[in-house]
Amino acid sequence: MVRYYCSGFDFNNAFGHGLGDMFKAELKDIKSIVYVPGGPEKIEKTKAKYIPEFTKHFKNVGIEFEEINLITPDLTSDEASKMIAEASFVMLMGGNPFKQKEMCEKLGILDELKRYNGLMLGFSAGAMLMSKYIIITPCGEEYPDFHIEEGLNLDGISISPHNNTSEDTYPNTLVVNDETYQKDDLIQVAKEYGNFYLLQDNDTDISIIKSSKGNIEFYIENNGKIWEVSDEINLVSKSKAIKGII
Repeated sequence: MVRYYCSGFDFNNAFGHGLGDMFKAELKDIKSIVYVPGGPEKIEKTKAKYIPEFTKHFKNVGIEFEEINLITPDLTSDEASKMIAEASFVMLMGGNPFKQKEMCEKLGILDELKRYNGLMLGFSAGAMLMSKYIIITPCGEEYPDFHIEEGLNLDGISISPHNNTSEDTYPNTLVVNDETYQKDDLIQVAKEYGNFYLLQDNDTDISIIKSSKGNIEFYIENNGKIWEVSDEINLVSKSKAIKGII
């Protein structure tokens, strides 16, 4: 069992910085990949944009799955569960983690995802769903309030994506596109729910957490950063990182 928690990728070369080599070493076979969209409203974009792009990125590193499957609400629970159980690779996509969770719950596949023993990757909303807690702090129009729910808790860790800054000290206020993160809000969550990690996907500066048989490893590409939130917000030391991989 290997799982990856990501914020996002260098979409010009998503798997070309060493991640693809890890996938090839970890995949038991390449019979099928299953994509789980970040909510029903993301299905068409996943079909039209993300699946073709990821198919290209996998091919660029020498991985071509024999079958590509997409979880959709019109599947039966048995059909969706079988797709996941037989998958070589499961990818939980970006979108809205709460809608993603609700869709999976209605399909009855949350337990199947928890049992899945192959190679899994979640990015953005998908990584949040994999977490112990899905953590949203007030950051914009879509999320004006604190919203904390239990995730799948696959590895006892929680992540928050898109904390993109080039600074080595986390700012009191961080603005990323149309979202604003407050340092005090993040620390407040850690005090109540336990330590968690902030991940980055700033152009080519990528950060990833890998779980393998209970071991947690940190992976960065270029100047990617991983922050741990406790009673303060501190950078995870690069000395703990695996190359490319922290």
